[in-house]
Amino acid sequence: MNRTKSTFFGVISSQAFMIISMALNIFSTPFIVKGLDAQIYGLSIIIFQITSYLGQFDFGLGAGVTRYLAGNRGTDDESKSSIEKIISTSFIVYLILGSLVAMAGVAAAPFAIKIFNIPTKYASDVQPIISIVCVLVGFQFLLRSISGIFYAHQRQVLSNTISFVLTITNTVFVIVFIYMGYGLWSFVYAQIIGFIFNVLINLFFFKKYYRSIVISVKDFDSKLLRQMFSFGFYIFLNGLAVQIVFQTDRIIVGSLISLTAVSIYSLTTRIPELMTGIIWKITENSFPGMVELSKSNESKTFKETHDKLMQLTLSLSTIGFWVILIISFPFLKLWVGEKYYAGIVFISLVSGLYLFQHTFLHVTAVCLNGAGFVKGFSLMSIVEASLNLLLSILFCKKYGLIGVVIGTVIAGFLTSVWFVPFVAIKYKGFKLYSYLLSIFKPIFICSIFGGLSFFLFGDFFKTVNSWFKLFYCSSGLAIILLLPFIWLNRNLLGGLKRKIFQ
Repeated sequence: MNRTKSTFFGVISSQAFMIISMALNIFSTPFIVKGLDAQIYGLSIIIFQITSYLGQFDFGLGAGVTRYLAGNRGTDDESKSSIEKIISTSFIVYLILGSLVAMAGVAAAPFAIKIFNIPTKYASDVQPIISIVCVLVGFQFLLRSISGIFYAHQRQVLSNTISFVLTITNTVFVIVFIYMGYGLWSFVYAQIIGFIFNVLINLFFFKKYYRSIVISVKDFDSKLLRQMFSFGFYIFLNGLAVQIVFQTDRIIVGSLISLTAVSIYSLTTRIPELMTGIIWKITENSFPGMVELSKSNESKTFKETHDKLMQLTLSLSTIGFWVILIISFPFLKLWVGEKYYAGIVFISLVSGLYLFQHTFLHVTAVCLNGAGFVKGFSLMSIVEASLNLLLSILFCKKYGLIGVVIGTVIAGFLTSVWFVPFVAIKYKGFKLYSYLLSIFKPIFICSIFGGLSFFLFGDFFKTVNSWFKLFYCSSGLAIILLLPFIWLNRNLLGGLKRKIFQ
């Protein structure tokens, strides 16, 4: 399968699976919230947020492995030897890092009770739950040495299918265990079963497609390890910063306001987050292709691909922004109850942050990461994360939930919003005018339709009181807002159709 077809079907599968996962998430959340109550649900979010931070501490080895595997896709002996060295080296290092992460999580577990003022009736469960989940995170490190090859070699449909199956499995078992009355432990039992499935599935397909690849201590290559870390470490810093920017808000809300406020924050932001994840998948599936374009020195094609991705993702993001503003209140009212709706100002800020500010940065950053530009991004991301943490805490104390988002937006404008375009213009020859045009053109054109729809139909949607009515009204709204998207991306969509079916 050629690069275009592989990327196309990878995007299609990832979008389809993510939409199905999103639908399952939407259907399952009311049951989970009802089965746990707002406090326990908020507590579960914080617990798994803490453990997700630990999952970042491979120090960027995963990104380095993916990049080096993407550069070795041949079937000759030289490529096979390189792949064995990459996987064997990473497996040994992951064994060490996973053990350290597991021990660190277990050691830190007792402090969570004091930091988040966890109610006494839950305190006895929190420490063992955090400890067990951290051990699972440590074991999962080992899988990264083999699972990354599917994505790196553009077996994106397979990679996406595995992730989809694991997501569905985890959600289903959480619901089952909550129904059986296991409460907060439901998430732990579901994680254990998901981990077992993950091991079995990845080993099966690794043996199927890479039977000749052998993991061996003798293939450990310290020079290769340094090279992978030299690239991946800055990706790690960037990933850690992204975690702080996007996810620390819940921890701040939980420690400064309440566990119930964490539930309100998370449920109100759920749709913007899910929609952003769907849109970001388009760019992420293009990463291996951007690596190849960079290595082949096709600078013109590289910039053209970037601009097409920018226009595609921002036109979708703009449509998403206006849809969320219009339907968020009736959706939350029907979904989990209007008491979990944080207000139009909050949802506007969150949607703008996710769907505008970070989407355009994500497109450029992923493309430039594919070209090897990671060090400057990572250092600036750390500065942004530090500012975000400071400002979010200060504004949260003064303005509550909205203050957390305001702090995140301001930190972004002081750092990444100007720095990422600066790097693209200075080092990759992007023209300022064409770069800004790729950003503001789709936002402006799609906002004409979106803003008019908000003005005409915003009050009407507030009165919607049934799922059926919300569905067909939202479908009509989506059709209207998709018109500028189709017009803006007509050349790209037509070109993809010709390449795929030729």
